[in-house]
Amino acid sequence: MAARPAAVVLLNPAAGGNRGIARWQRAEGAVRRICEPRVVETDLAGEWRFAVRQAIEDGTRLFIAAGGDGTVSALADELARARGGIPLDEFTLGAIGLGSSNDFHKPCGRRIAGVPIRIEPSEQRRDVCVARYTAPDGSAHTRCFVISASVGVVAEANAFFNEGDAPERWLRRKWTGGAILYAALHTIATWRNLPVRLRSAGGTARTAVTNLSVSKTPFVSGMFRYDRSVAPDDGFLAVHLCEGMSRKEALRALVDLARGRFEGRSKRRHWNSWRLAVAAEGPLALELDGEVVQARRVTFGVLREQVKLCR
Repeated sequence: MAARPAAVVLLNPAAGGNRGIARWQRAEGAVRRICEPRVVETDLAGEWRFAVRQAIEDGTRLFIAAGGDGTVSALADELARARGGIPLDEFTLGAIGLGSSNDFHKPCGRRIAGVPIRIEPSEQRRDVCVARYTAPDGSAHTRCFVISASVGVVAEANAFFNEGDAPERWLRRKWTGGAILYAALHTIATWRNLPVRLRSAGGTARTAVTNLSVSKTPFVSGMFRYDRSVAPDDGFLAVHLCEGMSRKEALRALVDLARGRFEGRSKRRHWNSWRLAVAAEGPLALELDGEVVQARRVTFGVLREQVKLCR
């Protein structure tokens, strides 16, 4: 029998409303049948990054994120940063969905006790995207993402979902899908479109963004999804734009996305691009795989190298 490979499991105990450890324990046995895992917990100080870097130096090439989409994103970002001269496709990225939406896993295949898992190494490839953004204080930042990024309603709704008010926090404990829907409706109710300048391979244009999604998946959050398939490894960003919408039109777009529809209506556009730059007149929320930061300008792109995926 072939020896099981060494792996690092990055575990986020706070995932899924602080139920991460309990959910991880349901999947732990399956993981240990595939590999020899070293479990490293996330922490606010980011000490987990040193453990990942040490594992890379020691020859570990299998890394599994046990958490939500943000945990997957953080691990992929650290692999891209810490690999040195090692080709990215020498690494295999797996995931155990302990979070609220788990868009990285969709459409969900294998589950253990209701927990979606991707833990078996394969030769599948996935693009690693990058966002280079300028914060409101003028500082420059770079962050990799592997699922989706957005500005506009989705980003603001994610920010509200992460913080929330009393009803949203109650819903998050009882009904994740309802909490996501509540966050979206709350955001639309007070939304004002963002004046921005967009620059892509097709040229430059000014527009008022209701929502702009840049993704490697058709899935947005919870029940919401676009109606166009997205190749995980074609080297392009799938761009979906809602522009100049009234609140009523934004609500209609939300209803359509809940049904898996997007195209065919006015003020909605889709295209593929290897690069997209967004410049705003003021600070805006920038969502990267569910995590939200503040920015004034951002350029999205795709790394030339890909990472291998677990199935």
